[in-house]
Amino acid sequence: MEPVTVATGPPEHPILDYSALLRLGMAELERLAGEEWTDFNAHDPGITLLDTICYALIDLGYRTFHPIPDLLAEAAPNTPLGLFTPAEALTCRAVTPEDLRRVVLDVRGVKNAWIEKVDAPAPPLRYDPEARTLSSDTGATPQPNTESVALSGLWLVLVEKSDLEDVDATTLRREVARRLHANRPLCEDFEDIVVLDPMPVAVLASVEIVETADGESVLLGILQRIDALISPAIGFLSLDQALAAGMSIEEAFEGPALTRGFVNPATLPAAERRVALHTSDVIREIMATPGVRAVRSIRLARAGDPVGEAWSLTLDASGAARLDINACRIELVKERLTVAVDMARVAAGYAAGARVARLFPALPRGNRDLIPVAGRARDVTAYLPLETDLPRIYSIGAGALPDTADPARRAQANQLRGYLTLFDQLMANEYAQLGHLARLFSAAEGSPRTYFGQLAGISGPNLEPILATGFDQAALDKIVEPEGSAAASRRRNRFLNHLLARFGETITDDPLATNVVAPADSSKLAARLLDAKREFLRDIPRLGAARGTGVDYVAAAAPPPALVDRVRLRLGLPADPALRFLVVEHILLRSLPEDVVNALPLLEAAFRSDPWSSQLSFVFPAILKPLTPLVERVTREETPAHLTAYLIWLDEGPFAAFAAAYDDWLTALRRHRLADRLGTDPDRPGLVPEAAP
Repeated sequence: MEPVTVATGPPEHPILDYSALLRLGMAELERLAGEEWTDFNAHDPGITLLDTICYALIDLGYRTFHPIPDLLAEAAPNTPLGLFTPAEALTCRAVTPEDLRRVVLDVRGVKNAWIEKVDAPAPPLRYDPEARTLSSDTGATPQPNTESVALSGLWLVLVEKSDLEDVDATTLRREVARRLHANRPLCEDFEDIVVLDPMPVAVLASVEIVETADGESVLLGILQRIDALISPAIGFLSLDQALAAGMSIEEAFEGPALTRGFVNPATLPAAERRVALHTSDVIREIMATPGVRAVRSIRLARAGDPVGEAWSLTLDASGAARLDINACRIELVKERLTVAVDMARVAAGYAAGARVARLFPALPRGNRDLIPVAGRARDVTAYLPLETDLPRIYSIGAGALPDTADPARRAQANQLRGYLTLFDQLMANEYAQLGHLARLFSAAEGSPRTYFGQLAGISGPNLEPILATGFDQAALDKIVEPEGSAAASRRRNRFLNHLLARFGETITDDPLATNVVAPADSSKLAARLLDAKREFLRDIPRLGAARGTGVDYVAAAAPPPALVDRVRLRLGLPADPALRFLVVEHILLRSLPEDVVNALPLLEAAFRSDPWSSQLSFVFPAILKPLTPLVERVTREETPAHLTAYLIWLDEGPFAAFAAAYDDWLTALRRHRLADRLGTDPDRPGLVPEAAP
């Protein structure tokens, strides 16, 4: 056991070093009163007072160095402190195709998934540069001088269903769609979500094993290795396992937060979708099984095919290959004799191993995040005046003077108490400031107070009051920091700016000060800016993680994209319907297969062949037009760099009509995707609609 020792070196900070504080105080006394005061020995009353003040400073330093969780424990429960766990602060919504794949893999019932780029939209499109029209390609002879149109940002999602979880394909497809659309990148969309049909594959082989090998163990190992080759599964790790595997905190929490844990990077290379299964690959896996000596013969077949293929088995593009152990015929030979095995025991072992290797339930939050340990409330504001630490001979503590003390002696004691009260009040205010650390770092609504104080002093028998009659805590608060003062608002703004800067965010502009709000409303202006910063801090995990995420149009009540809230808050705007503005993703306005019946052009006066890919429009009401330069700058800074953004200004009437049409369009889009694409009742998303009569 390590012996418990006390460090002999100097403390980590001078405020914890009593001797250093005393030396500093003595040096200052010598500088200020060296000619009149020459006795700096311990018996001098002034030195005793200096000793006491140094002791109080050390206590303040000791409390200052309490662990941060302890200092924040003074906050009320559920107080938003602007501090978040790694899973909240470091993760983000899906950005890359790999992120989208991880989101799908996290859905219960999914064994594997692939995200494939769609180059040709449905229906195909043609652009006439002379007429500047876009039309559906009906398959007839193309019009001369027209060109085909390829869109970017469309994805085909292929899902392999797990046979270890009881989830039907319809439910699985709906849940995958729900998760994907909640993570859909801006100006991208999903052309289709396909749950692949299982394609059973059988291995017909004769394998020679060593004399000492157990037939059932060897056969089980062969089946497991072939299964991992044909249909590899993605593994997940808990946080402890991910860190033990060499992942850093930043690497572990990169990308979307998953309920199953962290994708095991070692399982990804082998989990690509196969278009063919080669006999040589299967032979390699069989030969790597302990106990195997040689592969005498082998063929690959689809389940039900008694012959199979000798060299390679082509896999269907619409299916997911899966080993069918009941259709496999693997003969084990030992010393030219066939080894009898109990297939029931082998199948049971195979099923048990598959559940361990491929079944990953949702992990508790503590296994996929770093949860801070709750702090211990230390009552750091508690302060005892200096007179309680002075020797009794000074006669200023409670009960220190007898009842027979004459008025002159009492006046002397009160004079010393009054002198020490100046120091006491400074120290008590420092303790109060430290005790309100959680409030200083809070993003909660309320007073913008930034300075705190508390009354110092002792009352009791034979102790006359030092403070003026009627001077209470409220009176002290007015001196320390008047309620609603402009200075307090400025300091609170600086505190919130500090918290925002921890996340690389800024809200420094005050756009409506000179443009929309009259100068007489400056106090309301400051309060509104504080509210915007508090709202940003409370919602910063979403505003940071989803800054590149589009509107979730399959959700029943789709909130605006995080991009809208980010721009609004950076402009200092409240969530006021009168100041509402919209973001329209052009890719969601693309033509659909149902549009083929329209013989007219889909678009006229099209200024380019592809008006949909990687483009979005901000639609602002004219009331905000005085802020045009600021709006242009903020939208440019907040829009992802690979997207082209357009700004459109509409007067009050046209904007109201456009907003109503936008809301109706989102509702229609939701109904189309849920009913037509996913076969789900839009009014009851968990149910399949009844067939029309």
